Amino acid sequence: MSAADDGFRWMRVIDSQRIAPRMQRLRLAGGDLHRFDTDANLHVRLHVPVSQEAKLLRSAPAGDGRSLEVPAFAAVATRYYTIRRIDAAAGWVDIDFVLHETPGPAGDFARLAGIGDVCGMSGPCGLGVKPARHYLLAGDETALPAIARIAETLSGTATGEIMLEVDGPEDRLPLTIPEGMACRWFFRRGAAMPSEQRFIAEVTNAVRAIAAGPDHFVWIAAEFAAYEALRTPLKAIAKPRSINVPYWRAG
Repeated sequence: MSAADDGFRWMRVIDSQRIAPRMQRLRLAGGDLHRFDTDANLHVRLHVPVSQEAKLLRSAPAGDGRSLEVPAFAAVATRYYTIRRIDAAAGWVDIDFVLHETPGPAGDFARLAGIGDVCGMSGPCGLGVKPARHYLLAGDETALPAIARIAETLSGTATGEIMLEVDGPEDRLPLTIPEGMACRWFFRRGAAMPSEQRFIAEVTNAVRAIAAGPDHFVWIAAEFAAYEALRTPLKAIAKPRSINVPYWRAG
């Protein structure tokens, strides 16, 4: 990895907060972040150490012409995450990490990160929504940061629906949404039927309803099985008017 590799730069953890039982927010600081301050591309690649055991320090580019002394990690894993908030002038981004039951390198990094810990960041990448009058935004907790960010950028006159599947009521996060949009939460725990089945069924109905109207856009991101199940109903939506991506795979 190098500073010339798609905007790569080193970032340092300057704050860490558990914002929900299964969601950790890290604030990462770095230099020259203006390329990441765009609604056209919501995501970044994070390059996190597989082990927190730091080797000898070495000098590396910080992305703003300076050099940082950073650990020479033995191994690094790359994962895609949404920039939840960014202040390019102040030099920081907020990234929200879902803490899955099965540990992964990025989740472990977020859960264990201390002030001053280092990871790499490159990008940006990952598409947001296109201008429309009516929207359907749907996903599970891995999509929650992106949906929250998208909702904040929509016109105040936008209409539509947000559909989110999480483990329980305590996993809900406050959303700022246009007055003409509604938000529905689906809870896995305690549901009368498997929540993923209900979620897919309800999103399918919403896709069919929005396809019957004009000037719409559909944005969906969830686990791979939901992505597969929703591909068929999404055929009713013109390809330029929808995004459906798998953010993770169970197991």
